Amino acid sequence: MALHAEKFFTQQLDLTDGTVIGDTYYATPRPDSPLRLRISFSRTIRAEEYDGLRLQILHAEQGGVLDTVLLTFADHATFHSRDAAIGRLPGYDGYAKLRDWHERDDPPWQGAATTKLRRAIKQYTLLWFPQLPAPPRPETAASQRTLSGHPPAPEPNGFWLVDPDFRERLRSATHVLLDIVADCLDDDFRLIQALDGARYHAAELLGIPNEFGVLAEAEAAAEIVGLATGSPFTPAVIRALVLLDQRPVDDQERAVRAALRRRATTAFATRKPIPAPPSPASARTR
Repeated sequence: MALHAEKFFTQQLDLTDGTVIGDTYYATPRPDSPLRLRISFSRTIRAEEYDGLRLQILHAEQGGVLDTVLLTFADHATFHSRDAAIGRLPGYDGYAKLRDWHERDDPPWQGAATTKLRRAIKQYTLLWFPQLPAPPRPETAASQRTLSGHPPAPEPNGFWLVDPDFRERLRSATHVLLDIVADCLDDDFRLIQALDGARYHAAELLGIPNEFGVLAEAEAAAEIVGLATGSPFTPAVIRALVLLDQRPVDDQERAVRAALRRRATTAFATRKPIPAPPSPASARTR
């Protein structure tokens, strides 16, 4: 489809439990419920222009729509980085809009930041499809495993910032994340797309608890734009990341590869053994 809807729903929004038909996503979050979830792009008064997502609850037996909610791109900062980079302000033509006016290979939503949209969709889904309580399980290390079958990532020992072993794991996680981002760019993902969302899979991909994945994302972003010596949360990092995201994918990949080389060089210099001084017994005397 021209909107690349399946890729948007399954990869950008990480909605993998349903089916994409045309430009619309359908799901049955609770198999024992007659309710169905439908998500589609919300059209504006212009043809092939969209300003958000429309979430609807359908009743499979009675028919009809039980509830509808509109999640606008403007309210969820979906295209904030894109619009800020080109100076497009609220009220300007095309602000926070998705347009599919031309035939092209790239998705028209490329560069979208979908973290807030994902959170809103999850909250709305839980409202209509509450999760059933999990049955009690023995609290053993063998039973506490992620969906992928791997044991949970170990927590830091006390406050994470003063745990040297955990800080080393966080450093390694940043290197792994850079490697993953480089591979994603090979598959024609753009930079912010590839970075966004890694924290949701940090335990499985990076070896750290999910709640610390945001730190690896921030460190990786600062390293990519060459500002890793300061705080990764400074406005300078954000501006540089947005500008780099507007450049060709080849330029973005070169920046990520350069960041990987810097991390490798730094790690080697840090771990380089210091030669021990000669022992007194080996010294020659006259």
